[in-house]
Amino acid sequence: MKSLSDYTSSTAATELYAFLAELVVNEEVTSFSQLMELVEKLPRDNRFMAVIPRIFKLIQKLQWGFFRDIDPEQYPKIWKEVVVPHPEFKQCGDLKRNLTISDIYVGILDLHGYTRFCEKNKNNLSMLQMLDDLIQVDLLNIAKKYNVVFQRRQGDEMVLVGASAADVLAVTLLVIQAFSKQRTIHFKGDDALRTGNSVILEEMHVSAGIAGGKKFTPFIITKDGDLSGGVINTAARLQGRANELSSTRSCIIVSRTVYSSFVSEMKVSPHPFFSKVEVKFFDSGWISFKGISVAVHEVLFTSQDMNRLLYEEQFQSLYKAIDNGAWKDGIFISLMHLLMKIFKVIPKFRITVSLHGKNEVLENEDCIKLAQDTANLFRITQNYGAAIASLGRLVECIEAIPNFDRLCLEYSRCIYAAYKDVQEEFEKRVEEKIEEKIPQVLPAKYKAAYEEGKRGAEIYQKLKDRVFQTLTPLELSLLWSSVVDGTLKNKEISIHSGKK
Repeated sequence: MKSLSDYTSSTAATELYAFLAELVVNEEVTSFSQLMELVEKLPRDNRFMAVIPRIFKLIQKLQWGFFRDIDPEQYPKIWKEVVVPHPEFKQCGDLKRNLTISDIYVGILDLHGYTRFCEKNKNNLSMLQMLDDLIQVDLLNIAKKYNVVFQRRQGDEMVLVGASAADVLAVTLLVIQAFSKQRTIHFKGDDALRTGNSVILEEMHVSAGIAGGKKFTPFIITKDGDLSGGVINTAARLQGRANELSSTRSCIIVSRTVYSSFVSEMKVSPHPFFSKVEVKFFDSGWISFKGISVAVHEVLFTSQDMNRLLYEEQFQSLYKAIDNGAWKDGIFISLMHLLMKIFKVIPKFRITVSLHGKNEVLENEDCIKLAQDTANLFRITQNYGAAIASLGRLVECIEAIPNFDRLCLEYSRCIYAAYKDVQEEFEKRVEEKIEEKIPQVLPAKYKAAYEEGKRGAEIYQKLKDRVFQTLTPLELSLLWSSVVDGTLKNKEISIHSGKK
């Protein structure tokens, strides 16, 4: 055949296939709809009905990129979302190129230790092959079982795309389990879906970000079949955030829309995987990247992680105080309550830090008392400058505690930095107030001593402290409120992830 006009009742199916396949390979035909327009006038005989689905598979392999292996039987959910089926051939169709649908979920996973493993086993090809088989075969089959499209990229990066938040999360957890020496995820049954290879290979951790489920967020399939758009970018940023929160253990961060979708899906129809595996979601507030803010949750799936739920209520109070801009009082006190609760529930620790110019050994109870004393300085004695200095010491302490909650550490640093901005101005206002009250407070015989004391720091400080003690709680509170309004009124606490 040189053209379709040569097609007759005696033309073999192989001739028709060869003719159409050449057009596809030469990219003269790049979509199924284009193909069907081309063969519109051909008779719908058995040869035609046999060849066209095979030509569709060729178009799919060459043009669909990430989705080149999907079909409506093995991937019914994702097929429904990303393919426009042809009315004549239901098993064939065109790939949607620009989606703004809500039921697409993307997981970006990064394997920690991959480069080290490859370097360590560069002369052991069987180990490298074992790792490759685990990723390319076992994990692909696991993803397929849950209707999720799986693709490996750049050695240690994996991409998941599914039409269900629960499906993508289930596959993510199973990937983590595959690279765990121990049974990280506690199944109620015996089905851990682990392979022999995963037992032999050394333990590796996974950081994962999952996004999607948000209306009008573009999901773009490029001309060469690659993935782009807001959903992909957000998932990649969340994966980076997971890596920031923990580089030594597996961690999954999901957007709030993924969390909401997961909850809704489980209410409508219980997922078979999560009937065996219990997960919880920890509200991790908001993160910002490249001018975008995203509400996120961390997925808790180990018994150690579940302990964080013991202080989630205190985190919620801190988020609320931050949302309300409660810099005068609420943010500081909420942070102290959070720290006291964490010190109480985390495993026993013993650290050595420099306090008041000397090294001190502190344990859980000591840090609880330090946080309580800091709260009292702020709220009861209203010695705001001393309270801020004490907060700085607390930050130094939690930085020294092994495996301290990274999210709390980040918020503590940000809040301390914000209050440091206030402290200098507040102390300046206090100085002005003390100068104003000296004629009223100090007897005449002390006024000369006060002026002279300015040239002698010790006497000056004692007299200044004497005047400071006469400042009423109302006076201190008004000074503090004035400075906070002027400095932090519109201050936002934003945990930033990745490059700015």
